[in-house]
Amino acid sequence: MSSTPVDSPIPDGAVPPAAGHDVDARIDAMPKVGLSNAAWTALMLCFFFANYDISVLTITLPSMRDAFGLTGAELGYPVTWNLVGYCIGAYAFGHVADRHGRQRGLALTILALGLGGLLTAFSWDVWSLTFFRFLTGCGMGAVLALCSAYIGELAPKNQRGGYLSRLYLVGTVLLLVVGFASLPVLAASSDGWRYLLGFGGLVLLVLPLVGRHALVESPRWLVTRGRGQEADRIVREMESRVGLPEGGAVPAAARTAAPPDAPEASVPARALFRAPYLNRMLIVLGFWFIFYIAMYGYASYLPLILEGIGISTSDAILVTVLSRVMPLISVVAAVLLVERMERRTMVVIGTLVFAASLLLITLNLGEAAATAGALFSSFGIAFMATPAYTYTAEVFPTRARGTASAIADGVGHLGGAVTPFVVLPILTSFGARPASFVMVALLVVAAGIIRLGVRTRDRALTDIAA
Repeated sequence: MSSTPVDSPIPDGAVPPAAGHDVDARIDAMPKVGLSNAAWTALMLCFFFANYDISVLTITLPSMRDAFGLTGAELGYPVTWNLVGYCIGAYAFGHVADRHGRQRGLALTILALGLGGLLTAFSWDVWSLTFFRFLTGCGMGAVLALCSAYIGELAPKNQRGGYLSRLYLVGTVLLLVVGFASLPVLAASSDGWRYLLGFGGLVLLVLPLVGRHALVESPRWLVTRGRGQEADRIVREMESRVGLPEGGAVPAAARTAAPPDAPEASVPARALFRAPYLNRMLIVLGFWFIFYIAMYGYASYLPLILEGIGISTSDAILVTVLSRVMPLISVVAAVLLVERMERRTMVVIGTLVFAASLLLITLNLGEAAATAGALFSSFGIAFMATPAYTYTAEVFPTRARGTASAIADGVGHLGGAVTPFVVLPILTSFGARPASFVMVALLVVAAGIIRLGVRTRDRALTDIAA
């Protein structure tokens, strides 16, 4: 970890000391986020394609296995190196977002994600497939973390989770439609998996939307760089878009009297591993690492697990696609509850529902029970996803939010990278049930870790960072 500051201190006189609080207060006073429809379209596509690339691997893995004759450890190469790339890309692009702005970080990660998806469609052997999945992983690494941080910085304090939940809801509907559409694509051609993975390259359509008229730069980040006038201009545009008068809804006296934002003044990357952020980093990093071991074991090998308990391959893939219906219900529940319940409580609930569902799959109660378990596992994952990403972005300061979120989520994905060496050997050597029991135990541990975190609901980002 580099000891280089995430950002250099603001030069004296570059911006009034209260400017950061002025921007924070004005954003928190808005009745809604003042972004354009083009910006929301771009964010929705980012969330969709990031989750699409994660989920499509589940239903294409059997076809890739047959196309390249993958057996044993080879079956884990594309999964493992995709997640190694995720970790590398998460830190690299997250660091870019903190040093050079959210716009540049998002543009680079979208570019890598799109190119990786397109190239994967042209894989010719296990090594090319593995390399292209690694490249795709580099792009995937920061998309969700940066988008979550971006929305958190542009949303009022009592609406951060709500906006993320609604984006997930739209993305879930699209994933469901694409999931069902993928079945005839796989059935029609032995190269169906290539078309499905190549479809992820359409995320490149988002790149023209990263600019002044759509995905604008984060005003909070601009203030940390001493670019107060740019921040003020963007906030004024946001206020105008939501119908607020010039200067917003915060009284002038309150704005000018605000004290400087000392906790945000300068946060070196190494400070994330010292008090007061060390405890937060260990909690979110520990949660994501352990959770991803179980989640990627489930997501990557669900058809194999279902086959292992006696469900045919075709039925197993159908159950995998059907499991995408349940997130519609859970995301709607998350939209309704994310600003009413503490984030970490929702994460615990979703994680334990996921664990209980795995047990239902494992207890040999028949195909109907296994199907119900698959459906409710998707409920649990979708229910905890939005509050978990919201929480990860909230608990760190603006100057280091991109880097910290990327470390937590990206390095946490190394848990998924070791999945083929933890879950897959148990699955292939001892069977589906022992593998499921291990994943259940890991999920219970993850839920216990995140419960130790700080409270964030309806708190200003500057208060949480203190």
